[in-house]
Amino acid sequence: MKPLVSSNAGLCTAGLNMHYGNRQVLCDVALPPLAGGSVTALIGPNAAGKSTLLRGIAGLHKTSGQVLLDGVDLNRLPQVERAQHIVYLPQSLPERTRLCAFEAVLSAVMAGHRTGGFAPGRPSAAVLHGVEQVLQDLDLTALADRPIDALSGGQRQLVGLAQALVRQPRVLLLDEPTSALDLYHQCQVVEAITRATRERQLITLVVVHDINLALGFSQQVVVLHHGRLAAAGPALEVINPQLLRDVYGVDASLEQVRGRPLVMVDGRLPSHSALG
Repeated sequence: MKPLVSSNAGLCTAGLNMHYGNRQVLCDVALPPLAGGSVTALIGPNAAGKSTLLRGIAGLHKTSGQVLLDGVDLNRLPQVERAQHIVYLPQSLPERTRLCAFEAVLSAVMAGHRTGGFAPGRPSAAVLHGVEQVLQDLDLTALADRPIDALSGGQRQLVGLAQALVRQPRVLLLDEPTSALDLYHQCQVVEAITRATRERQLITLVVVHDINLALGFSQQVVVLHHGRLAAAGPALEVINPQLLRDVYGVDASLEQVRGRPLVMVDGRLPSHSALG
């Protein structure tokens, strides 16, 4: 993948707007620059526009305004070229497929490959090695021959992450990658995302409903409310009682529990539905 060249490193948006028919769902969203090697949590109430923003950045929905990556406006690029730099991963992989994990990851790199490194249907040794490497990096080698529909939810999420990473993107957009997962698989997926972001110097933007999860693994947060940018910055500076009241409509506090900051409502951890 040919890198974009500019002195203005990072991902940001300027005046980003998007409509569904006559209804405006994103209004003048101006994301601050998101740097490589960092994970940003995208939070906000239901219907705030979080998933829509990811799809708009990926070019999957038409937007007005600018999506800037290293100073280059991606809205001016053909979608096939834009997809070389940005990979969007929806909430879950299709469960009903005959592909095994290795084949699913291989199909992702073949679909995204544009430089002629292999003939159609005949992946090169380099492509096969890349698939094997990303499976190894995510501890999926033992599951390589396992059918996708035989994997657990957490394992499918990791295969989806492998499909994204094998394409070697600059930007990784993840839509609720831990939704419907138990605590063990949440930790497994979050650790894989954090490690891949750091090692590959990715710009990673993740929709998260659980604010306490966002506090635990993200370096900064972006808060959407009614399709507008409500706040952005370091998680511990942005998430405070005033924001929780204004955006979520709850009286909550930020407390230290065993050295870790947690949002508490009436002295208890909130449910997912209370904050998101």
